[in-house]
Amino acid sequence: MTETVEYTGWRRSLPEGVRPYTEGAPIAALFLGISSGFPFAMIGATLTTRLAQDNIEKSAVTAFALTFLAYNLKWAWAPAVDRFRIPLLGRIGQRRSWMLLIGLLVMAAVAFLGNIDPTGSLPLVALAAIMVGVAGATFDIVIDGYRIELLEPRQLGVGSGMSQYGWRIGAAVAGSLALVIAARMGWGAAYAACALLALPAVVTALVMGEPTRKVDRFWPQYMDRWPYALFILSFPVAYGLALLLDRVLDVEILSLMVIVGYLFPFFDLTARRARDIGRSGHINWTLLPGLAALLAVLLWGWSPLTETGGQTLGLIAIAAMALGAAILIWLMASSGKKAASGESMLADSKVVGPLVEFFSRHGAWTVLIFVLLHKIGDTLANLTFRLLFDDLGYSNDEIALYDVGLGFWALLAGVFVGGFLYAKMGMKRSVLLSLVLMAGSNFSFAGLAALGHSNWGMAGAIGFENFASGIGGVCVVAYLSALCDLKFTATHFALLSAAASILGRFLTGTTAGALIEGLGYVNFYLLTTLAALPGVFLFWWMIRTGLVDRSLGTAGAEESDQIVQEAEAQS
Repeated sequence: MTETVEYTGWRRSLPEGVRPYTEGAPIAALFLGISSGFPFAMIGATLTTRLAQDNIEKSAVTAFALTFLAYNLKWAWAPAVDRFRIPLLGRIGQRRSWMLLIGLLVMAAVAFLGNIDPTGSLPLVALAAIMVGVAGATFDIVIDGYRIELLEPRQLGVGSGMSQYGWRIGAAVAGSLALVIAARMGWGAAYAACALLALPAVVTALVMGEPTRKVDRFWPQYMDRWPYALFILSFPVAYGLALLLDRVLDVEILSLMVIVGYLFPFFDLTARRARDIGRSGHINWTLLPGLAALLAVLLWGWSPLTETGGQTLGLIAIAAMALGAAILIWLMASSGKKAASGESMLADSKVVGPLVEFFSRHGAWTVLIFVLLHKIGDTLANLTFRLLFDDLGYSNDEIALYDVGLGFWALLAGVFVGGFLYAKMGMKRSVLLSLVLMAGSNFSFAGLAALGHSNWGMAGAIGFENFASGIGGVCVVAYLSALCDLKFTATHFALLSAAASILGRFLTGTTAGALIEGLGYVNFYLLTTLAALPGVFLFWWMIRTGLVDRSLGTAGAEESDQIVQEAEAQS
């Protein structure tokens, strides 16, 4: 049963539906959302417009959607945010210290991207875009973990709505501000000004303090040799496939994303494996020289390395990589032992990590399949809108007016309606309705493409799409938040939000440009409408079978405060 809250003071004079939006945690979610949305816009619509205006080929422009894969790989390093306290800075709190550090990194990465000329060095632009993607994705990890732990279960719907308000404000301000400033002062100044949008989240965390709903748990400290060997040996396979796709697409993005996705798990899992055979987890330090040499060869090639440092540097790199390979082979081949401290391995078997906890739930794989499918059509459509607008001959001012201006207000209306529907219809029915609306919104862009350059047509398509996205943003995000366990909020939401768009982004980056050129815009957007339907039907089935209720985590449980207290008592 939903908790009833008695409001006092000036809030009692407000309409009942508005009162929850005036509480401290939902207002904080608004400012967190502002900072979450702007890095995405910097490598999304804004970069697409910038590349299109520089006459970069459509296939190359859509390939830049692959830089968004940083958001889909963020679950790989999300455990660092959940587990590790930053030295010295961590005294202000785990979440707040991460917020401050990553906020500064996001600002630096965005400013760097703005000062690179795409016509002079497109690969460097790709690298800079990946840096913004990685920094922005890490910022999302911190922000989402902080938001879910700050909101009470009864506030998830309203908090998700306020977060969506903020996300759209951040993306809209970044998008419109970048276009306006770029037309007058250049792209460097535009990106530098937008970088300041990282500050709302940082200031909010400093003001609100550390959230109290966090449940601390020890994570697994050991790892068996077979899973570790599988992880290590999967890297050359994944990297080789990514390199092959990069060559087909004529970009250098996927291979870099594979490297980024493997880095943190490599150090974490290697430390666990070392402890499993009775050695210190600090063995990671002995692998740094070999890892650095390998990355240098993969990123720049062997010839540039030896030409810069000579044969001596080449021999040192070979020796470092050989030593690292020998250590890895030893780690993969050694049998597990008791920890050096004498602690039994059985004790660690009772401690589960975030992925084990999630996939141990009833129907977890079905839930993950739904999360993977439900946004394919929406993501394919959203990442190509600016190409459509450019080909239909819309000016920057028209794009700013309709896509950014009208779209912003339509989304705000959708978010408010979404919060109302979530409260009145409940989570299940409101999510199903939002999925149907988001699928239908893609159809409106097929109509716009058939109609041609029409201000009324653009207003209708943009308005409907943003209104539907606003409703979906509240209801679906609230559902994903409710799936999280309070022990692993950052990692669980990173996994779920990453899975929600990975297929759409991958298809956009690898095939969208070719599909548009082969099918035309009308048929392309009809195809995206059809691609959204499997997610609708799967969620309907999940409701009918009761799987939606059984899959929820402690973050979405009304009794979560009691769960927190019991967990703390057992710690």
